Amino acid sequence: MNVMRGSDWLAAAMKLSVISAFVVLLSACSNTVKVEHIEAFSIEIFSEKNKDGFYEQAGFKKVNSITALAENKNYTSSEIKMVVDYYDLDGKYVKSEIVHSKFSKSHITMVEDEDDRKKELQEPSTIIIPDDNLQNFRSSALSDDEKKQIKQHVLNLLDRL
Repeated sequence: MNVMRGSDWLAAAMKLSVISAFVVLLSACSNTVKVEHIEAFSIEIFSEKNKDGFYEQAGFKKVNSITALAENKNYTSSEIKMVVDYYDLDGKYVKSEIVHSKFSKSHITMVEDEDDRKKELQEPSTIIIPDDNLQNFRSSALSDDEKKQIKQHVLNLLDRL
């Protein structure tokens, strides 16, 4: 008959707990809902409130973005990667930015983590959005090919951060 010593029991118990933790993590990951949106749009920019308490339009911005969301019972996370071109009211180019923002929250420990990085560019950097349609362009009409182009373009520019 083979009798286990105390140290053998401890090693076996540690192996079993590591394997159990791994199985729990795998099962938690399988229930994760993931969503990715790829967009190209233009939107108005508003200034601070004026003396009468109204916001005034200050210009426009063109945006190419990838938004990724993931959620399960243990955590929620979001990641936004985007390229933004800023224009004044007359449609004159002002500046561009590459933005990468991450946020996550554990539903177990309630710990939140976020990271925001930006880099300014000196030339217009968005694609797909025509310059003559700043006020009305929305991404709802993007084809699958255009979404692939935007995704690749944004990821390539993010390498500059």
